[in-house]
Amino acid sequence: MTESLNWSGGTIPVRRSRRKTVALHVRDGTPELRAPWHLSESALKRFLTERQDWLNKALHSQAEKKSQKPDFSQQEQCPLMNERLTLTLQRGARSQWRRDQDRLTLVAPRLDKPHVHHVLADFYKNQAKYFLFNKTRERVLAEGWEDRLTDVRLRRTKTKWGHCTATGRIQYNWLIMMAPERIVDYLVAHETAHLLHPHHGAQFWAEVGRIHPHWREDRRWLHDHGHRLWL
Repeated sequence: MTESLNWSGGTIPVRRSRRKTVALHVRDGTPELRAPWHLSESALKRFLTERQDWLNKALHSQAEKKSQKPDFSQQEQCPLMNERLTLTLQRGARSQWRRDQDRLTLVAPRLDKPHVHHVLADFYKNQAKYFLFNKTRERVLAEGWEDRLTDVRLRRTKTKWGHCTATGRIQYNWLIMMAPERIVDYLVAHETAHLLHPHHGAQFWAEVGRIHPHWREDRRWLHDHGHRLWL
């Protein structure tokens, strides 16, 4: 059940359930309270008062990150792993892209952000299909894990860069192609290590460290800069 709580000149959604404690979440610049059925409105307001500083900081941080997301209809270059491709935008009836060495031409009926990003997304998915599939297969062959890998898929997600199922299917967020190649390699190391260790315990991280020694630095980079890898 979802209700609304008047707060600070606006409203905050309240999602009630059988949970035992109250929690405050902020996603995409929107706060939400998750509360037990029995908790009163006055108790929720006391909870918000105690966490007002945290809420202000979270809203400010997310607004700042949102402002850092790129608009490639206004930029001259776009990243592809360790490359910086020069962008050329052209009007055309059919949306398509063409790459000539370090130049990427994007053709779209309109050259605004939604149309340009739509074409650019197709380019990144195409590159991910080649690089991520090949890097994954090279890794599992090198480690002798090929019998554990059943499939590789691509999907754009909001909260995860990769996922490995118990059946050996690895899924990647194709937006990772905007990151430096070492970050791409870290993600491949992370997900393929899950073929051997389906958890985040010490054995798993030891395996990641064996095949990608600088995983701590690269995981930190992805945490700090991942919001910029967006269309």
